[in-house]
Amino acid sequence: MRTANRRPRIGPAAPWTAAALLTAAFALCPPPPAAAQDIRRPALAGHTFLSTDLVPDAFVRTYVRNTLGFAQALDVDFQAVVVRGDTLVTLDGDLIYATLGFEYQHAVKDWLAVRAGVAARTRLGTQVASLVAEGVTVNGGIDFGWLARLHQSRTTSLCGEVSFTSQTYTIIDVQQFVEDVIDRVPDPVLIDEVPTVRTNGGLRFAWAASRAFGVTLLGEGSYGESPRRREADSWEYQFGASVDFDAGAAFGVPVGAAFAYRQASLSPLSADDAKNTYQTALRLAYNGQPDFIIALDITGVLNSETDRRESIKAGGAQVSLRYYF
Repeated sequence: MRTANRRPRIGPAAPWTAAALLTAAFALCPPPPAAAQDIRRPALAGHTFLSTDLVPDAFVRTYVRNTLGFAQALDVDFQAVVVRGDTLVTLDGDLIYATLGFEYQHAVKDWLAVRAGVAARTRLGTQVASLVAEGVTVNGGIDFGWLARLHQSRTTSLCGEVSFTSQTYTIIDVQQFVEDVIDRVPDPVLIDEVPTVRTNGGLRFAWAASRAFGVTLLGEGSYGESPRRREADSWEYQFGASVDFDAGAAFGVPVGAAFAYRQASLSPLSADDAKNTYQTALRLAYNGQPDFIIALDITGVLNSETDRRESIKAGGAQVSLRYYF
């Protein structure tokens, strides 16, 4: 049974104070002279990289990006409804995921960039059965961080990143609410809000394998509050890799493609107790301009949760626009 104790909301404490002070200092520093003229899409050794949202690029650049996407999981088997030890009904149904994101990164030096972004994600059942069993989860928040170039050669680039994320998970749990009412739990909660703050750090690496092919790697760790109420702060990880192909370099055609894979121990799509979340994206993009990308991603999600016999599998698509200044 669930109690209605709530995690205290996080005020404007140390991470955000430090972020504000550093950003103010960076704002007083003009960008390097080359930034106003030469910044375009990331390139090394004649290869122009096609970045993905799952595995971001390892370059200090100024850009703006926005993303809109959805995915759907069909015929999901949910846990049986059990009240006072009696199984009332078993349920199955569909789930739908929706994502919306906006990000701006500014190169304040030729080796350093500051980044800010907002994102919202939701997961809900599309039928009465799945809506009762799964409820609605909405995850929204902001991300603020820095990206610094650590090393660059003719064919490689290595960057380090540090960021802070502040998110709130809004959970509408219909099934738990009904069970609490039947069990006469004092002050049953239908809508629960769980604020979280996490600190993240990691490395990004890019390699121009040839004029046509590029490889990007990501490794990141984080520490902070769990989206699952009453759980202690935790260490989490995520890593990913992508391979991109520039048809312009190979055939003179202004299109590109990339395949990206990302694995995370903390699900960005759900507040449930997930063992691991695996995401893939096949990106097809128009890249005929030196400073603009419009892309369509075919996405896949495999969410492995501890209280389910089978993992949730979802597929969908998203549109992403990115402009480099």
